[in-house]
Amino acid sequence: MESDPTTAPVALVEWFFQARRILPWRTPRGVSRDPWQTLLSETMSQQTRLEVVVPRYSEWVEKFPSVARLAAASEDEVLAAWAGLGYYSRARNLHRASRELAERGWPRSSTELRALPGVGPYTAAAVASLCFGERVPMVDGNAIRVLSRVHALSGDPRTGAGARRIADLAKAWIASGDAGEVNEATMELGARVCTPRSPRCGECPAAEICRGLAKGEPERYPTPRARPEKVRVERETLLVLWNGKWLLRRAGKDELLSGLWIPPATGDHSGLAPSGDPLGTVRHSITVHDVRWTVWRGTFRGRTLPEGWIACPEEDLPRHLVSSLVRKVFALRGGSSKRVDLP
Repeated sequence: MESDPTTAPVALVEWFFQARRILPWRTPRGVSRDPWQTLLSETMSQQTRLEVVVPRYSEWVEKFPSVARLAAASEDEVLAAWAGLGYYSRARNLHRASRELAERGWPRSSTELRALPGVGPYTAAAVASLCFGERVPMVDGNAIRVLSRVHALSGDPRTGAGARRIADLAKAWIASGDAGEVNEATMELGARVCTPRSPRCGECPAAEICRGLAKGEPERYPTPRARPEKVRVERETLLVLWNGKWLLRRAGKDELLSGLWIPPATGDHSGLAPSGDPLGTVRHSITVHDVRWTVWRGTFRGRTLPEGWIACPEEDLPRHLVSSLVRKVFALRGGSSKRVDLP
């Protein structure tokens, strides 16, 4: 077994081009990626499973084929197109970034790309290396796992000295080849072979230099992080028909689903009151939050709506109800001849 795992083996990139998955944003070998499609795919892929991302990515490219088209859209249009993907700050930041890019053009370095709204080190490195050829490493959970096992690193590689060590190792890892190719190959390796549990070491193109494997315990690396405890969020949610329309309000900046349209809750206004028996309880998981909303029919005695509230016709619900949580709530509203089915 080789003793120096400093740079990525040539076999890694060769393995990648033979075994890589066909994804709509990938290009043939030697062809640079499109920066808009790369920014979109990387943004969508944050904390979202690939099988969910692929069809939604294709819908977005059709609807917003360029940053200029996205920049021209309204925020409500953007959020409606993002519906069901969650973490809606991603869509807002993508929208804001598109307006800056449409006005000033594409920065070509990872440092400049990081100035865009919502673009962190990993996404900036992805666009810079895959699209513009900058020699900069992409460091995400996959890369951390691969490098931690190859080097048999002890300690937490995500913070402090461990993170600095990973950053240095990642720079050295891409030094021997095309940075974009090595980056993408490493991501693929971590996603498909060097998995968190039951890694398929017999198929790994980096097995000969992997010190974790040499020790016989690759799953020991990286050191696992403690899972944060779930925070329960309970709420008495009201489905209110007011003058034949559904009441919605914008969630505040400090609330879950900030900026999205949600049904009101008891306590939101003195004119609100629940009626009858509960329709049910909706459960949903958002980051570390265990959300439990008890849903009631409600009444509203006000003559005018507070600022930030709307009365939404049934037929307009699909474009206003972006969150899966809120759609679950409205699924309890009961049937009628005029009811619109929500996707």
